Amino acid sequence: MKVLFAYKYLTLGGVESVLRARLEGLPAIGVDAHAWFLSDGPGQASFQDVRDRVHIGGLHDLQRWVDSEKPHAITSIDTEEVFPALADIAYRIPVILEIHSPYRENRAYLRWLRAIRPRAYFVPSRHQSTIVAKGTAMRAPVLVVPNPLRDIFVAEPEPSCAPPPNAVVAWIGRLDAAKDWQAFLRIGRLLGKASAKVELWMVGEAQGLAGHDRLFRKAKREQVLPRLKWYPSLAHDVVPRLLDAVVASGGVLTSTSRTESFGMTIAEGMARACAVVAPNEGPFPELVGDGIAGRLYRPGDEKNAAGIIADLLSDPTQRNVLGLQARSAILERHAPDVALRVLADSLERVLGLG
Repeated sequence: MKVLFAYKYLTLGGVESVLRARLEGLPAIGVDAHAWFLSDGPGQASFQDVRDRVHIGGLHDLQRWVDSEKPHAITSIDTEEVFPALADIAYRIPVILEIHSPYRENRAYLRWLRAIRPRAYFVPSRHQSTIVAKGTAMRAPVLVVPNPLRDIFVAEPEPSCAPPPNAVVAWIGRLDAAKDWQAFLRIGRLLGKASAKVELWMVGEAQGLAGHDRLFRKAKREQVLPRLKWYPSLAHDVVPRLLDAVVASGGVLTSTSRTESFGMTIAEGMARACAVVAPNEGPFPELVGDGIAGRLYRPGDEKNAAGIIADLLSDPTQRNVLGLQARSAILERHAPDVALRVLADSLERVLGLG
């Protein structure tokens, strides 16, 4: 079975991470997987090992490749820009739409799909399946297909030879309103009142010089600048080591996101045995379960979040138990061999090949 996954960007985001894991693992279970990106970008470096199956080009190039290679299916991942090509291709090759975006405005196209006639919708969580089922004009099966973690996250964590001197509270994501990065700094201020030894690590790119300035001014206003380390860009292959350092410091990983379809950064932290703290909404209860594989706080309640984080920082037994349970829970469903088998089975089911 040959499948082409189409996506607009080639950056360093969560979708690229999922595609990288698919290109790595699907060939071993009989799926000839390829990825098509409409534009080049900094994410190309992370695909070096599988670059023979990575293609970059416009819609005409995409159509020519499809005519030549004749894949069994094409999936479009939140990329309505590819629809003009798919409208013609859909008469010959089944099209599957993958809806990973948590942003309402990015899902508006779901009401205008008659030219595409999707064979199915793939989503990464039960939470997202509920949203998609309500928002689509064309009826088709909505299947939950778990995101695979990359092998570098699944590998056994190694002890850090030089752990950070203070407990680290880490946050990873885009510095935009939906991720609510400013809430993380406010939580940091509350934690600083309880302990001056807590470090704050942020990983995520700000939007231009204005974004840099907003981050600096907000951090200064919340009085966290002396304890804040900001990594505006971090290669995905380095993230497991950063998460291992968080664990070694006696720290935690947290999310302040207001909207998610899956929560890849929390899943990756769980895979590295991080104790994680996330809002009790969206997909996070599916991933974490309060007190089972992490802790959940009341959405928008930064005082509640800070209290839970402080409790974990002061309780190494609870923190370590939750980290180990988090790793076990996430690998049970999202280890590459498990998640990719679900994807392959779902493709066979939709295409009638099973």
